Parts: sequence; structure tokens; C-alpha cells
Amino acid sequence: MIGITLGDPGGIGIEVVLKALTTYERDFILFGNQKATEYYSLELDLEIPDTVKIVDIKGKFFPGKISKENGLIAYNSIIEAIKFAKDGLCEGIVTAPINKKALQLAGFSYPGHTEILAEKFSSGNFAMMMVAPGMKIIFLTTHVPFVSIPSLLSKKLISEKVLLARRYLNLYWGLKNPSFGILGLNPHAGDEGLFGDEEEKIIKPAIKELRKNGIDIEGPFPADSYWGFQSKDCTVALYHDQGMIPFKLEHHEDGVNVTLGLPIPRTSPDHGTAFDIAGKGIANANSMKESIKIAVKMADVGTSDISFIS
Repeated sequence: MIGITLGDPGGIGIEVVLKALTTYERDFILFGNQKATEYYSLELDLEIPDTVKIVDIKGKFFPGKISKENGLIAYNSIIEAIKFAKDGLCEGIVTAPINKKALQLAGFSYPGHTEILAEKFSSGNFAMMMVAPGMKIIFLTTHVPFVSIPSLLSKKLISEKVLLARRYLNLYWGLKNPSFGILGLNPHAGDEGLFGDEEEKIIKPAIKELRKNGIDIEGPFPADSYWGFQSKDCTVALYHDQGMIPFKLEHHEDGVNVTLGLPIPRTSPDHGTAFDIAGKGIANANSMKESIKIAVKMADVGTSDISFIS
């Protein structure tokens, strides 16, 4: 059983979920506002499948707007899905987009889904990995100010995230010894210390240590030229935009966000709430379809050793 949170009811979350569910003939649990779901179903002529159960998160909702009411519904939907997962009532969670400003208006200061889930599941070592056919990127940092990144980098952080990614790539993608390429922080990956010393003091020593432990990792590579020739199983990006810009250029319609380090699978589409097109019926549901597909297959791995994701 997979649970799907419907995200911010002011955005396109409900629309893309209902569109995505037309490709499935199985049960799902939806967590969100019942009235909002019925509203979008009627407005956009989208069927609510008989095979889904909706856990109603009550409250007022405002289509196409950022509001504390929408933010509260979105947050409570996540919390309810986590409760179901902890009680063994669902074996994976797919999350529709939320809006960080709406969350803040509702009184919650989390930068995103990943941090909420990690805290509520008491996951100390977790990471965001973007997944699409032929492209996987793990991030050392995510939603933090750019100025903070150098102080957050450490050999320990690099080692923890790479080893975590290796475990997931092995378990879910059947990669016994995946190859990693790690990017540099500075222009030209520091150019031997000319443009910064993080590569020399932190990244290269971390690579050396990981390689001693049998990890296939190379770098640091200059981020501007790496993407033209990269052929690694997984790229290690140091910060959000370093990895997300190339990923979204290549896979803005089918990319999936996978959270590593949780006790259950969690996936989400690679897009936001898109308030400007909410309720217009034009939202692309491909990324949500892929998110559900991967969550279902990850949840099934407990009974199979088959590599299933391209």
C-alpha cells in the first residue's frame, strides 16, 4: 500500500495525482482535503478512482493562492501519512508539491519535505537523490544559503552521503559497485588551490579515504564541463543548483526526487506547486507518474532482488 499526500491544495498537486492514478488499477491512500479533491475533480473533469481511500485533512483551501490555510492542510497531510507509515498501514509515501512560504505562514519553518520526514522518522543520515533514466544525482547540501555551503562541507559529510547512496544504488538499482563522480565547489574545481582550497583540503582527502575503502569515486570535477562527458552511475553535487540545473534541463518532465535514509520509500515529482496554472487542467503529470511507479517498485523490493529501475 502506497500513501500519496496531495500537497498544497492551492497548487497543481491534486490535479497531477488524479491524472497519474488513471494509469493504475490498485489501491492507494490519499492524504489531503476532501473538498479540495472533489473541487478539482469537478472543475477539471478528473475521476477520483474507486480504488483510493481519502484521509480527509479538514480546513479551508484557496485555489491558486499562497495561504496559511493551504500550508496547514499540506503539513497535516504529511504528518498523517507519516503516522500511517509508522503504524504499518502504508509501505511508501509519494508527496505532491508543497509551498515553503505557505508552510511558514502556517507556522512551520521547514525548508521542505525532506527535512520534515527526516525529523519525524528520526533519520540522522539522510539525503536527496534525483533520479531519471541515465541520470542520478545525490546532494551533499540542499536548501541552504549559498554562503553557508563552504562551512558545511567536510570529509565526514562526503563519506556519509556517498556510502548512503551506494547502499541505495545497490539495493534498489542492482548496482553492486556503483561509480561516483564528485563535483568541485570552486571554478575549475579550485585549479590546484588558485580559486579556493576546499577541493585540496576537504574533497580530495575524502575521495582518497573512500577509495581506500573500495568505493569507485573520482573527482573533483569542474562543474561546468563535467556534464558533457560524465558517465558515472551517480554524481555527487555539493549544493542544490549545481545538480538541479542540469537535471531539470534534461528531465523536467520525468525526474523524481527520492529521499534516502528513511525507513520507507519516499518519492516526489521534480516540480513545484505552480499556482499560476492551478485549476487550468494543463499541468503535466509525467513526473508524478514516475514518482508513483518508483515508490511502488521500491516498496516491492522487500520480497525481490530484481533490479527494476532504468
